[in-house]
Amino acid sequence: MATTLTFPAWLKEQEYRTDEVGAFAKEVARLDDFPESGGKAIYDGYFETAQEEQRRTYDRAWSEFEASPEPSLP
Repeated sequence: MATTLTFPAWLKEQEYRTDEVGAFAKEVARLDDFPESGGKAIYDGYFETAQEEQRRTYDRAWSEFEASPEPSLP
């Protein structure tokens, strides 16, 4: 049976990275109001008023999230 990884869970796994997505993941981990689940529209709305650089990094992270293989449970 396959399980779907949420965007926040995927970001948590990216915190080890030394690039902008890793820095973004660490920044998101400190947010108290970040949605725990939802589709792209939820996160698009969340970052709607963010600075342009943060929106670009979010877009990159979301693209990588969508392209990542889904984990499966044994």
